[in-house]
Amino acid sequence: MTASSRSSSVAPWFGAVVVLQAAHLFAVASSEPAKLGLVHDVAGWLSGLLAVGGTLAAASAFVSGDYLRKVWGGLTAGAVLSLVSAAMRSYWLHTVPDVPFTASPLLPYRMVVVVLANIATTYALVLLAMTYQQSGLQPPSSPRSRALWAVTALAALAVGVPSLVTEVRNLLSGQSPAPSVVISLASTLADMTTIFLVAPILRVAYMLRGGRLAWVWWAMGLSGATWLLYDARVWLAALLPGDEALGAELLRTLRTSGLVLLGLAGWFQRSALGPQKFEAPEPSLQASTGTP
Repeated sequence: MTASSRSSSVAPWFGAVVVLQAAHLFAVASSEPAKLGLVHDVAGWLSGLLAVGGTLAAASAFVSGDYLRKVWGGLTAGAVLSLVSAAMRSYWLHTVPDVPFTASPLLPYRMVVVVLANIATTYALVLLAMTYQQSGLQPPSSPRSRALWAVTALAALAVGVPSLVTEVRNLLSGQSPAPSVVISLASTLADMTTIFLVAPILRVAYMLRGGRLAWVWWAMGLSGATWLLYDARVWLAALLPGDEALGAELLRTLRTSGLVLLGLAGWFQRSALGPQKFEAPEPSLQASTGTP
C-alpha cells in the first residue's frame, strides 16, 4: 500500500472527528444557556466511550508484559477513570440540577478519580514518548526539533502557570472548595506534561511518515495539541468576537476532539498491529507492532 492510499484510507476517520467536533460546536452555539450542561454531558459520554473503546482495543492487541501494552493499558485506565468522573457529574446534573456540583458530596470522590486518571494518562504518555528509545528510533537533533521543543515548553508554561497561580490563591483564600482546587491542579499539571510531550510524539510521527504506525503518532500529537487549545480557552475566549462566556463554552467543546483523537489513535494502533499478536523477547516497538 502506497503512502497516498494509506492517507486516503485514514482520511474518513479524521473526517469523522471533524464532524463530531462540528456537531458539538453547533449544538452549543444553538442551545439556550440552561441546556449547555446537557449538551456537554451528551458529548462527554460519546467522546469518552470512544476514547475507552479505542485505547482498550489497542491494549488488548498486545501480550502481557509487552512495552506498548503498558502504554495503552495506562491510557485505557486514564480514559475509563475520566469516564467515571464524567458519570459522577452527569448523575448530579440529572438528579440535582439546581445545585452546583461544587456543593455535591460526590466532589471528594471525583477528586480522587480525576487525580488517578491524570496520573495514569501522564505515565502512559511518558512511556509513549520514550517508545522511540525502546525501539532504537532516535530522532536526530536539529534546529527545527529544538525549536519545536522550545515552542511546546513555552506553550505548556504559558497555559499552565497562570492557572496554577490562580488555583493556589483560591486554595489559600478559601474561595474554592479544596477538592475543586486539587482537581484543577492535577489536571493542569497533567495537561502541561501532555503539551510538553507533543514535541517528541510529533517528531516520531514525522520520522514514520508513509508507514501505518505514523497515523498512531499523528493522532496522539493532534490530541495533545487540542488539549493545548482547550486549556487556553479562558484567555482565548477573550480574543474571540462576541460574548466571552459563549466563546469559552465553544472552546470547551474541544474536549470532544481531544478524547476522540485518543480513541482513534488506539484503533490505528490496533490496525497497524494486525490480527496476530506477537511475542517479543524485548519490549521494542518493531517487535510489538510489526514493520511499518
